[in-house]
Order: sequence, then structure tokens, then C-alpha cells
Amino acid sequence: MIDAYHMYLNASEVLVRRQTGWWRWRRIENVARWQWDAVAPESMEFNALNLRKRRFSTLTVHVGSALAKFMLVELPAGLQNEREEVVAVQAQMQQQLGLNPGQWEYTLDHLPGRRRVVACALRADIGARLRQLAHDRGMRLQSIRPLVVGVWNAWQMRRPPQAEASNGTRALMMVERDAFTTILEKDGNLDAMSAMAHRREEDLINREVRRMASLAEDAQLHIRLAVTEDLLPLTRLHAEKVMQLEDYLQQSVYADFRDLLFPSPGRAVS
Repeated sequence: MIDAYHMYLNASEVLVRRQTGWWRWRRIENVARWQWDAVAPESMEFNALNLRKRRFSTLTVHVGSALAKFMLVELPAGLQNEREEVVAVQAQMQQQLGLNPGQWEYTLDHLPGRRRVVACALRADIGARLRQLAHDRGMRLQSIRPLVVGVWNAWQMRRPPQAEASNGTRALMMVERDAFTTILEKDGNLDAMSAMAHRREEDLINREVRRMASLAEDAQLHIRLAVTEDLLPLTRLHAEKVMQLEDYLQQSVYADFRDLLFPSPGRAVS
């Protein structure tokens, strides 16, 4: 039997779920939760993770945006392979975001039909720590990827209302407990992506909605908010934009933690 562990990691907290079985026999359970400090990667331990004996274990890590940087990059012509693409991305993220290439790990997601990529930079010391801990516990590390990927995919799979046709600008703001990620899509194409830390400022969402509106070149701007439930009070002026669990997810529990950013229907915004 295989135990598939999924871990969500933000700058101060770790959540772990375990999935066993498939289809109608699938079972997902919350198995661990603990604190750590991203400033000191060595504070990350797997001591609270009690693996079951005689079980093969895999691990998939879903990283919060407080630990990652995103950028939509136009690749120069003439690049020969993925290594050259990574070097080009490193140079652009260093120039525009001030990232030291030696301190970050880069993954590239190519957009179809164009020489553009979504670049994600994860702190290299955190990636190294996770790989070492997984190895020490005999777990196969499947991947380390941003949490926002699952939320974005859920949004894309849902057919937008007629009023949100592909002509115009759609924006998605995903607000975790310590960071938010903003994605802009123009005329059906990804146009911009960024992530920033926050301190739960009262004007956080209002400020970001205004910024997204300033970036849109047309009047057809459609914004949706994916917000963890304990931050819903920050959305009180934009409650109609909040994406709810039943609208965007077909199951009530997800091992990959997408549900963290989809509040339950009828959840009050005070």
C-alpha cells in the first residue's frame, strides 16, 4: 500500500494530509500540523510526521507564496535548451526583483504557442532542507510546487459567466495568511503574475483591487478573490467577488490544499 503525503508550507506553519486508496476508496485525513520559521530552514523537522510501518510513502509539497516569487518572462530568441532558458529567467528576475540566482531554485512553465514562461523561484535553502528530510525518512519526494497552481487550475476549469467572456481582463487574487498572489489574464492569455507578503493590513484587498484596475487597459475587468476563511473580514467591500467552495471545487476535501482558499458557502463576512 502507498501512503501519499501532501504538505502545505507557508512562512510559519506546516500542514500535512495523507491520502490512501483511489476513486471511491480514496481516504484523505489531516495527520499533522506544526510551526516553523522560514528564516531558519533548519527549524523545519519531520518529527511530528509519524509514518506507518511497512508502507511506501510519497511526499508532495505545496509551497505558499510567502516562500516563492513569480514572474511572466518573455524569452529571447535563439535559446537552445532548458538550461539556457533558466539562465535567461535568472537574469531577468535578478534585474527586476533583485533575486540572487545562487539563492533560488527556478521552475519554468511554458505558455502554449508563445515564447513566454511563468517562472517560479523558490528559496534554494528551503528546497534543500525538504529534500534532505524526505530522504532521511525514506519518502519519495514527488514535487515541490506552488499552492496557487491548483487554485489557478480550478478557476480555469470553471466556465466563466457570459459577462466574463474571453475579451477583456480577468484577474485572480489569492490571499493566504501571510502572502497574496495576483494573476492577470487579458483576452484569454496570461498577462502578469506576482506575489507579495502581507501583514493582514485592513486595506490590503482594497489596495490590490485598485492596483489591478489600474493595470487593466479596458473597462471589462472581472476580479475574483480566493481567500482563506480567517481573512474574509478583509473582503467585506468585495464579498461578491469571493470564490466559494461549492462553486469551484467538486469535492469537500482535497489533499493538495486548494480548499484552503475557497470558503464554505454562506460564510459570513463581518
